[in-house]
Amino acid sequence: MFSNRVTDILGIRYPILEGGMAIAGNGELAAAVSNGGGLGVVAANPGWSPMTERIENVRQHIRRAKALTDKPVGANVPLFFLDNFANHQIAMLIEEKVDVVITSGGSPKILTGKLKAAGIKMIHVVSNVRQAIAAQAAGVDIVVCEGYEAGGIEGADEITTMVLTPLVAQAVDIPVVAAGGIADGRGFMAAMALGAEGVQMGTAFLAASECHVHPRFKEAIVNSPDAATVMTQRILGRLSRVLKTDFTVKMVDMDRRNAIDELKDLIASVPPSIIGSNPSPTINGQYRVQMLGDLENGDGAAGQSAALVKEVKGAADIIAEVIAGAEAIACRWGGIAAAAGKESATPAVRSARSASGARNAA
Repeated sequence: MFSNRVTDILGIRYPILEGGMAIAGNGELAAAVSNGGGLGVVAANPGWSPMTERIENVRQHIRRAKALTDKPVGANVPLFFLDNFANHQIAMLIEEKVDVVITSGGSPKILTGKLKAAGIKMIHVVSNVRQAIAAQAAGVDIVVCEGYEAGGIEGADEITTMVLTPLVAQAVDIPVVAAGGIADGRGFMAAMALGAEGVQMGTAFLAASECHVHPRFKEAIVNSPDAATVMTQRILGRLSRVLKTDFTVKMVDMDRRNAIDELKDLIASVPPSIIGSNPSPTINGQYRVQMLGDLENGDGAAGQSAALVKEVKGAADIIAEVIAGAEAIACRWGGIAAAAGKESATPAVRSARSASGARNAA
């Protein structure tokens, strides 16, 4: 029912992509998502490793994923992390024959030629229409429009998925995937109605049994109420959506008071998490929450859709439930459309339909 350009381009059964998720997207989870019919994606640095070990860390997770599935597997490359070691990372992804590379946080143009020459599909994540148009011009195959509801680093324009998706869909010719606030069949169908041809989900997969984040963090996700997340680090210029805890509420208060030095001191106060390495304070706080389950120290990225996630289950079951829910809605919509077609429309409705037809014809 949901075969389209996204499934055709990526060679997957359902147009459902796993979000990159920084340190949370391990190889086992990527394989489980791919085996469930979606596109599994290995994170930029699963579990976190220092720069000198990062390429091999990602390589091992890709190999784990490929050992567990014969379906397509992707890898996430945040472009704002690109530096002198980036060429080696891209070379490794080509060597490992990943099927898809998902980029974000910069221009994909610097990688498009090299990756496409290797037969690798490219997806770029955008947060506004201008970025989507530029990504299409750069030659990517698909754009993901990620709204303000998503977890982790946010776009500076703070546009919601509901508004961003139709704007991007009408601005580009390549397929659009919606992200941010999507965790079930209702969100999937809403994205389709807005013009997307697929969805990207991150927070929903944080609670997957195959995801390597700490069980306490998963428990926090499935117990999330409607207002379970907050926006932090606004005054530092790296807006990020994270779970609401006593620690992150303090961060929000410092943002509101424009207390930059206090906020930096708070972030730096998080106890060291990774013995023998020296991550940035931001990564240290993320690691402490997501990988150690220490909700009292640090900030764990999660989207507003956490409130829709109610239990820990396998990634394939998550996808199956999304598709089952979407199919039920599609059938209901079909019944509504059929019933509406049997009724004579009012003059106002006939006039609106006529005007819409004229615009489409034009």
